Amino acid sequence: MALIDPFSRYKPLPLSRKRRGKLPSFRTMLLFFILFLGLLTSKTYLMNQFNYLKGIKYWHNGDLELAKAEFNKVLTRTPGDAKAVDGLGLVEMKAGHLDKSKALYDQAIKMGLGYSRKFNHLKTGQAFIDEGKYVEAELELQHALELQSTNPDIYIALGTVERALGQVNKGEKYYETALNYDPKNKKMQVLLEQARAEKDQGSISYIFDRNGVPLAIEFTKNGERGYPFGKECAHVIGYTDTQTINNRGTTGLEKIYQQYFPGNKLYLTLDSRIQRIISKAMGWQKGAIIVLNPRTGEILGCISQPTFTPEKVRDQWWNYFANKNIPLKNRAFESLYEPGSIIKIVSSAAAVEKNINLNTVFPLFCKGYTYIDNQIFYDWQKHKTIKTLEEAFDTSCNMAYAKLGMTLGEDVLLEYNNRFGFNSVPKTLNIPVTPGFSPKLGLTRYELAQSATGLGKSFRITPLNAALLVSAIADDGVMMSPYLVDKLTNINGKVLEENKPSVYKSTITRQTAQFLTTMMLNDVERGIGVKARVKGIKIAGKTGTSGSRDPNFHAWFISFAPSDNPKIAMAILCENGGTGKDVAAPIAKKIYEGISEIMDLTTEGGKK
Repeated sequence: MALIDPFSRYKPLPLSRKRRGKLPSFRTMLLFFILFLGLLTSKTYLMNQFNYLKGIKYWHNGDLELAKAEFNKVLTRTPGDAKAVDGLGLVEMKAGHLDKSKALYDQAIKMGLGYSRKFNHLKTGQAFIDEGKYVEAELELQHALELQSTNPDIYIALGTVERALGQVNKGEKYYETALNYDPKNKKMQVLLEQARAEKDQGSISYIFDRNGVPLAIEFTKNGERGYPFGKECAHVIGYTDTQTINNRGTTGLEKIYQQYFPGNKLYLTLDSRIQRIISKAMGWQKGAIIVLNPRTGEILGCISQPTFTPEKVRDQWWNYFANKNIPLKNRAFESLYEPGSIIKIVSSAAAVEKNINLNTVFPLFCKGYTYIDNQIFYDWQKHKTIKTLEEAFDTSCNMAYAKLGMTLGEDVLLEYNNRFGFNSVPKTLNIPVTPGFSPKLGLTRYELAQSATGLGKSFRITPLNAALLVSAIADDGVMMSPYLVDKLTNINGKVLEENKPSVYKSTITRQTAQFLTTMMLNDVERGIGVKARVKGIKIAGKTGTSGSRDPNFHAWFISFAPSDNPKIAMAILCENGGTGKDVAAPIAKKIYEGISEIMDLTTEGGKK
């Protein structure tokens, strides 16, 4: 009986030679083609993803050309890629080409762009808000809204942007829409209330004093600017002409920070109360007053006279422009004056630190004038016998300081003038500052005498420089860098720029500063600065009179108080006002009396 193989039916049939030679079937070829196409597509997809990631990385790092190259690689490989076009829009946005960016975003939408986490325009819009760039943020967020029309976070961000741009009504509507999508969001409710309050108020504040008091506002109805303290802060704040026809431009901090206004908030070191006090004390006198904190360099008050009304600059431009008293000029920072006797502080410091033999200078007899190099050198009065440096300082004797200058020499006087800020300008102020200058080398004996007494055509100082000079004495010989801007924040309060106290110059030793303080204190208590004296406040000061009698002298008084714990340093300049002792010193008295009502100038205490 033959054996039966149960698996024989499953054995493969042998192929004939003819069958082995046949090509793969159509189905097989189709399968291979699909697999190849899949691999090719997958490779293209992966390469595109790689280029997207590199492009975004370069974009974040600010390498915009490299980012553009990566997105263009995608378009070369896949010409209709909407995300690559969107990426190019991001590049143009960051480069500041907003029109190009908008056109690319519109193109990407037409090409079918959908939402992608890789290109999150809500996040980039919020990043622009953080930077205080609201026009860029608006474009980004509107594009984000095209991709996610129901995302409440986009509406919140847009509402904030519109408020920053002065479009409070639009901001309110965006907040209301966001609240419709997320009714329980408490943050949104707070923002909506803020927008409605701004709408009712009719204005947005954007410059503030150190206590948060508004100094500049924009009216939401017409975009015009307003200045609540008007003339009192005019030269520091400046003005902005928002009209396009016959535009009068912009000045002051308005000019320096114009790209940030009005959406961001600028906080100054100024105290609006001190501004009012010094403005009232100055009255109709022409000149300038600067008050600062000698320990930090913060400018607490700063006025220039005559002044102007910022809101009226456009309508009264030609009246201001043609006024011979130049009301638009910031005398505090830009005008130069002969310093006169306030320079005797510097000359005294040099005499002390160079340890010269004062017995070769004193005693001396002052008859009110002397001859130097066959030229008459005047004093302001006959002081008769001057026995000491302290007595020369108390009486402000020119004859004594002329002799002292000749003993010191021109190189020493130049050295100490430079130490006290002449021939240089601080870099911490944002508005224009004119550097003061002092006599250089190669002086005649007559010029040397003038140099020691702060006289002559080659000696000029700004009121700012004078305030810094006296602040250095108040701060034990350390001159702090002056600054006006405390910080700049975006609409949400994030700090964009901030200033901190920093040393400008180390002028003299602490011991020398204390010696000068004692002389300055005596000058007010019993010397020619007595008209600045205020009961209960220890004021250290020095008068100065410069210029010519025609039309009148310039009156100086520089001082600080309290002398044992200085909180205020001040320079007063009355242009063609008279003498320092009769005009500037009494103004200082009024100012110290006023400031003592808001700040304790007698003890270690603070504000009342």
